[in-house]
Amino acid sequence: MAKLTILGSAAAVPDMDHENVYMVLEGKKSALLIDCAGSPLARLRAAGVDLDKLGSLIVTHHHPDHIYGVPSLLLGLRMHGRRALFDIFGTRENLAVIWGIMDLLGWQKWPNPFPTGRHEVKMTEGALVIDSDEFEVRATPTEHSLPSIGLRIVSKATGGVVAYSSDTSPCDAFVRLAQGADILIHESTGDYVGHSTGTQAGAVAGHCGARKLVLIHYPIDADLKALRWEAEKEFGGPVDLAEDFAVYVF
Repeated sequence: MAKLTILGSAAAVPDMDHENVYMVLEGKKSALLIDCAGSPLARLRAAGVDLDKLGSLIVTHHHPDHIYGVPSLLLGLRMHGRRALFDIFGTRENLAVIWGIMDLLGWQKWPNPFPTGRHEVKMTEGALVIDSDEFEVRATPTEHSLPSIGLRIVSKATGGVVAYSSDTSPCDAFVRLAQGADILIHESTGDYVGHSTGTQAGAVAGHCGARKLVLIHYPIDADLKALRWEAEKEFGGPVDLAEDFAVYVF
């Protein structure tokens, strides 16, 4: 069994009930974060995630709402007593920004260090990110205002597939990556450059043959009923509006 828990669902402006978008993927033996906002250790604990299982982080792009929790995560893991390797995956730009921030914070001089791995994700279609006993994760470049990747996650235990768009306008490369997804998690910020409307997210879900569409990264002050309705009308299949701590099993 594989489980994906939404730790945050909002676009760039969150509120008390909707944190910025990030999520955690869990198998029986391992867990990994996808993006890192908010107060990650508090959210992970609230979601019942064993911190000792958490082995890695994938960063889709380096806009602040997707990475500002990284220093808190690394500090919190140190305070938790971590000694095992923690791997961070991202584009070359993502990794440069994250380590630039950590260097400014004096990361290398913090007490009780643990090793961190830096793994560049190539900006090519279907790039392999992680191939573990439990999951295969692949990425593809998407269309945003800075380099960003969408993800395809396959559970080796069940064969289930989750695809996550991150921030992007409708993108043929992502449609190809997400073909046949059991769950398509697609942003729905609105009619902005580098983003998508609910109608566009619904169209992407139809084009890739998804079984379920989950709208995420939506403005908290939007008409959420209308957002869901327009996606349902275009897609013709089941549509969820992501909520913080919602769980998807695949």
